[in-house]
Amino acid sequence: MQIGSLIVYSAFVGALTGVFATGFVFVLQLIERYLLGETLGYLPPGLPGEGGLSQVFRGPTFWWLALLLPLAFAASSYLGSGRGLGWLLAAYRAGQPVRALEYFRGIIGSLVQLGAGSPLGREGPMAALGLWVGSVLGRRIPLGESSRFLPFAGIAAGFAAAFHAPMAGALLASEIVYRGLALEVGALAPALIGALAGFTVYGLFHGYGPLLELPPGPLEWPQLFFGLTIGLVCAGVGTLWLESERVLQRYLRALGFGLRHTLFGLMLAVVLLLMPEAIGNGLPWVQLGTSPILTLPFLGTLFLVQLALLILAGGVRAYGGQLTPALALGGLSGLILAQLLSDVFPSIAPSPQAAALVGMASLLAGIARAPFAAVVLVGEMGGYSLLPLTLLGAFAAYTFTSPRGSLESVEINRGKEVPAGPPPESAPQTLPKPLPPTSSDSP
Repeated sequence: MQIGSLIVYSAFVGALTGVFATGFVFVLQLIERYLLGETLGYLPPGLPGEGGLSQVFRGPTFWWLALLLPLAFAASSYLGSGRGLGWLLAAYRAGQPVRALEYFRGIIGSLVQLGAGSPLGREGPMAALGLWVGSVLGRRIPLGESSRFLPFAGIAAGFAAAFHAPMAGALLASEIVYRGLALEVGALAPALIGALAGFTVYGLFHGYGPLLELPPGPLEWPQLFFGLTIGLVCAGVGTLWLESERVLQRYLRALGFGLRHTLFGLMLAVVLLLMPEAIGNGLPWVQLGTSPILTLPFLGTLFLVQLALLILAGGVRAYGGQLTPALALGGLSGLILAQLLSDVFPSIAPSPQAAALVGMASLLAGIARAPFAAVVLVGEMGGYSLLPLTLLGAFAAYTFTSPRGSLESVEINRGKEVPAGPPPESAPQTLPKPLPPTSSDSP
């Protein structure tokens, strides 16, 4: 293994992914500003780590302008390929060649739908950009067998930029490519180097602070019960989310792809008129929910509407990632449970900031099947003073959530996505190591 060359090229892949991720977010913000903010009169609050909580909330001048959303989703369904990060990872595992057009159709489709208010996450297309960069360079750089680690560096850089968390990005890349608790240890060093390089470049334009400002405060030992409880609650939420969207996929399969996405856009238009807070990125509402401004009924309604939208998004196979929404729903779950417990068992309920962090780690661990990355992500965001709580919550949710996570294995079958059962999570990670998917274009 050419260690020196691998380090250099991992850093190069990460830095190049950081450049593309910066451009992706810049274009995404433009679409949100002019389509949602200027035209439809609602701009979701921004992330504190990327410029604050500015918001436009006047509503569309004419109600029929909301019909632009189903039109945008119908158009984006034909721009995209219907193949997201899960399919691309399955192709990588199988050594299946993937054309650059397949990557960019999915990325462009995600860009349009996320800019039009989809509650899904930007981390999916950003990680797909990194996978493409690593795959292309892995085929062209003479590193021998070590070239298979470059896609890890790219994926990790995409996650690090999306979450402002390079260590968690590296762990997440390893945990989702080769499933289970037995990590692909050889990929961790290139992934960490790529994540650091990517976030260094991305942070020059979007800041280096954590996405949310959630100082957790001191840990009280009776609060360990809260960690276990929120883990079980998030396991139920995650299982309901994943299994409901799979049932919905079966029922909606008879509809055309464009019609399914139009249906989703129409539902978002209704939500825009009735409860616009539920569209777009839900993470800023977790930040706002730690203050007394938002009431328990509002948080509960926001949670239910967002969960329904996410189930529908998965059912129609909308473009975007499910990890950011998992953080948002997990944070809301923690806030709601802490408020409920504070009236009955005040010694058990942690501060709102701590409750949000533990809930975020728990639901992410179950949805992504990545408990290590979930714990480290929350640690990078709010510190490690809550480590006992986050460990309890994350591993409880990981244990009891449906074993088929949001990035479950997908069979590559004549160019179509066919969900398959996940590999055993206790399987040794000595499976055949695929080379990066072939890409005919260079970055």
